[in-house]
Amino acid sequence: MPRKIIPDIIDEQEIAQLPLDCTIREAGRYMVKHDVGSVLVMDGEKLEGIFTERDALRIFVATRRSPDQTAIADVMTRDLKTISPDASPEEALQSMIEGSFRHMPVVDDTGRVFGVISQRDLITS
Repeated sequence: MPRKIIPDIIDEQEIAQLPLDCTIREAGRYMVKHDVGSVLVMDGEKLEGIFTERDALRIFVATRRSPDQTAIADVMTRDLKTISPDASPEEALQSMIEGSFRHMPVVDDTGRVFGVISQRDLITS
């Protein structure tokens, strides 16, 4: 059996993405409806950040920001660690462990977004 690569693991994935001006409440509803733990925050085709379940929990527990009036662009993670679609699943998992995060965008060197790989995807594949 050939060795799996990241594009094989996320092949069936519909990219969960929302625009910069989406509110936290809209993002939360989208994540529940689509059963995803993160959404990519996009400005057109350009990846600007990621908003995760962990971000949502931190916002609601630690602040009094209104979920209806706060854009995800204001609370998303901006300085993203991404992984190339050419990287191995082992490299992806190692990067996530070292960075203490569970979701990582898969982006090529031209900026094209392929999807998001999660620790769960890597463990179950």
